Amino acid sequence: MKKSIFYAFILAASVWAAGCGKAKQPLELVTDQYGVAYKVNPSEKNVYLVFTGHYSTDDDGHFENFDGADDVLEIMAEHDVKGSFFPTGNCFRVDRYQQVIKDIISQGHYLSAHSDKHLLLCSYGDRSENYVTEDSLTRDIQGMEAELEKFGLTKDQYYWMIPPYEHYNQFSADILRKLGYHLVNPTQGLVTGMDWMGPEHPQYHSAQKLIDNIWKYEAENTLDGAVILVHAMDYPNRTDDDRLYTHLGEIIEKLKEKGYGFKTFKDVIAAEK
Repeated sequence: MKKSIFYAFILAASVWAAGCGKAKQPLELVTDQYGVAYKVNPSEKNVYLVFTGHYSTDDDGHFENFDGADDVLEIMAEHDVKGSFFPTGNCFRVDRYQQVIKDIISQGHYLSAHSDKHLLLCSYGDRSENYVTEDSLTRDIQGMEAELEKFGLTKDQYYWMIPPYEHYNQFSADILRKLGYHLVNPTQGLVTGMDWMGPEHPQYHSAQKLIDNIWKYEAENTLDGAVILVHAMDYPNRTDDDRLYTHLGEIIEKLKEKGYGFKTFKDVIAAEK
């Protein structure tokens, strides 16, 4: 299916910043055919590091978890950058993640969620085949909201979200927007979200291959406004060195060397006000 990609401009109020003498800049989004953003302000030399996590309750978090979040926070602090975190509601219910979620908030990162139960919204084979109804997706999002609000967050602070599995169709994207959410997905052409696959998977990419993809994409397109996804998860089918987040420091250092800044969805929300 041919993708219809267009620029959406959200114009801020034409007011002058107090004492600055500068007009507020518009927010520029590059969106896919479903209206989901995958680049933010592509005329600016900033990247958006985003981290997702899920807790698989059927195996007590053996395969899917949020176990890499502490290390990610430590690396981000060492390099003095902020990111955006999107764990599922399941993660918020796990005792061992209570502190790291509080740390995400207290350290100034953006925190939203990635749905409540990590529902697959539609078929991979036929995207028009829905796996959710409006009622079932609404209930899932309500569960997600309940968990976020236990940590003192209000919807005006977390309404940018990544759809579960980064996979959706027009039906599910429209429902999420109806529920008050703005949707973002990793930048098309970056394959860092494949960091969950082990060597047994036919589409396996080693951590080094994923890193190479970032720099190849940058050389061909620039990373201006790019949304770069890294799973803050310890998948058992990958070794420590093969987990992309363990290389986050070197990625950040090279981005800085190339002149990139780092923004979060806190910045996006501020630009929309």
